[in-house]
Amino acid sequence: MKKLVITMSLMLSLVVSSVAHAHFVWVVQNGEKVQICFSESADSPEPELLKNVAAAKVWSVTHGDRDGSAMAEVPLTLTEESLAGTIETKVDAVIVSHEYGVVNKGHATFLLKYVGKQHVSPLPGRWSAINDAEHLPLEITPAWQGRKLALTVTFQCKPVAGMEVKVGGCGIDETLTTDEGGVAYCEPTADGVLSVRTKQVDETRGELNGEQYDSIRTYSTLTLPLTVPSIESVSHTLPALSQGITSFGAAILGTDVYVYGGHFGAAHHYSESGQSNEFRRISLTMPNAEWELLPSGPKLTGLAMVEYGGKLYRVGGFTAKNSDDQDQSLWSQDSFACFDPATGKWTDLTPLPEGRSSHDAAVLDGKLYVAGGWKMAGSDNPTWHKTAWVCDLTQSNLTWTALPEPPFLRRAISLAASKGKLYVMGGMEEDGGPTTQVAAFDPIAQAWSVAPALHGKGMEGFGTSAFAAGDRLVVTTMSGSVQALSDDGSKWTLVGQAAEPRFFHRQLTTSGGRVLVVGGASMTTGKTNSLELMQFVVK
Repeated sequence: MKKLVITMSLMLSLVVSSVAHAHFVWVVQNGEKVQICFSESADSPEPELLKNVAAAKVWSVTHGDRDGSAMAEVPLTLTEESLAGTIETKVDAVIVSHEYGVVNKGHATFLLKYVGKQHVSPLPGRWSAINDAEHLPLEITPAWQGRKLALTVTFQCKPVAGMEVKVGGCGIDETLTTDEGGVAYCEPTADGVLSVRTKQVDETRGELNGEQYDSIRTYSTLTLPLTVPSIESVSHTLPALSQGITSFGAAILGTDVYVYGGHFGAAHHYSESGQSNEFRRISLTMPNAEWELLPSGPKLTGLAMVEYGGKLYRVGGFTAKNSDDQDQSLWSQDSFACFDPATGKWTDLTPLPEGRSSHDAAVLDGKLYVAGGWKMAGSDNPTWHKTAWVCDLTQSNLTWTALPEPPFLRRAISLAASKGKLYVMGGMEEDGGPTTQVAAFDPIAQAWSVAPALHGKGMEGFGTSAFAAGDRLVVTTMSGSVQALSDDGSKWTLVGQAAEPRFFHRQLTTSGGRVLVVGGASMTTGKTNSLELMQFVVK
């Protein structure tokens, strides 16, 4: 028996001496299939070697939007071509762990372990660390910082300084070293799959299956499909809002930003004292500009505001009629009003045909379109709107005309115009919860159609904001992803990541084509009063 153990140890040593110096365990996900590679990089399966890691364990990981992560083991099947399993496509990450065995190499005898990870979600805001010392003791977690990719290395969930990190693919081939915070930086130059690996040596003696070892060597890999950002945050001197707000109206008129109303009270509870009727303006071009208070109006949340012809148009919203210590009594409004900067006054216009809030509005070819939302009336159950409306702002007598019935019942949507069509992004469905589905309306054909869905799971479409930046329709989502509709309208492309993720914010476009993000809230930090400015760059 002792001779058999020695023989097996010798065989393992021979195998490792031929592959360990250049072969690592990678986990690669493609749709519902997850595959293990035992090779130098994630894009080289080398199936003839997979039998050496056939005992590897794989788990899928799904991050909760409010709670912790859920983990499920993925059974693997070894064939001549692959070591693979099947997962659900909506998971956020897949991890692998394999204890190779005791290895004799030169004068060293060590226990060899492999772990690895792939972030399945293409959304950088979902690239959260697993933080599981048992299943993934040595972890590499990426995050975009502008156009640089920060790679944080942790061991037992703690950052490690001075770690060597090898990075290949996406136009780079580098060996990096983590700083005092455990972070190494690289700058990918091309879309593709990035292969990242690092090694940790633990000088701990031990025994496995009767074999002694002097240390433990753990190799960790990261497989990361990447789209290099084409939009990035730029510095600006615009001051923050006076307080954090959500579900407000905002628009850019000329070189000024206007903000109206919104909610600044406690999350998930609306009251009269937590609503704003403030109407403010700030110049985008004036040095040292400050927010200027303008004539206000009713307290409104969940409203829309747009610009056309040098004026602002405010549409709908709801008013709370309860105090903080009372049950909510929320009333959707049918108000429609115009603000003329030349006179500094609001003018009431023809009301909407029904009260509406949690909707959005956009202007296309001089016509104001309103879609989505519901009607709240105190203690009555809300009515989800089956209607959408258009008002021709070029006419002196403003009236509302019904559009063909939308093929959805949604609130908390965003609505934007681009290339002759209107797009309704995401929202909350009456039945089915949050969604990333997108609908398009063609004013010429007077017809609705299904457009490509946004990237991400359902919550990614909840409380988005969208606007056309030049010839690109751009939407910002709760994870901070910045997505742009392709030129042919066939898909959404990830073009960047906001520095401060938020939802129920407002995204606007300056005259120079820059994207301005105002207010909103984060699932983790709550409401924000900050402004973020982004611009497109050439890859």
